[in-house]
Amino acid sequence: MARPRVNMDMTTTIVARELGMGTGQLVRWVDYGALPPPSHIDKNGVRYFNRDWLANAREIVRQKRGGDDPK
Repeated sequence: MARPRVNMDMTTTIVARELGMGTGQLVRWVDYGALPPPSHIDKNGVRYFNRDWLANAREIVRQKRGGDDPK
């Protein structure tokens, strides 16, 4: 059975949706250094992102897309 989430961090799927991109694209941008590393990676390799990370990433994505705000 899955353990309940005890924090408000978001997974890759949620963050990708918030930024208007697919999960694969998000992972590539993080791996290539276009976006900062995740806020936390658990022992199973699941990436978690907090609200501060998302705000920073939104600004980066907006700049890279020529000023279009993804949200």
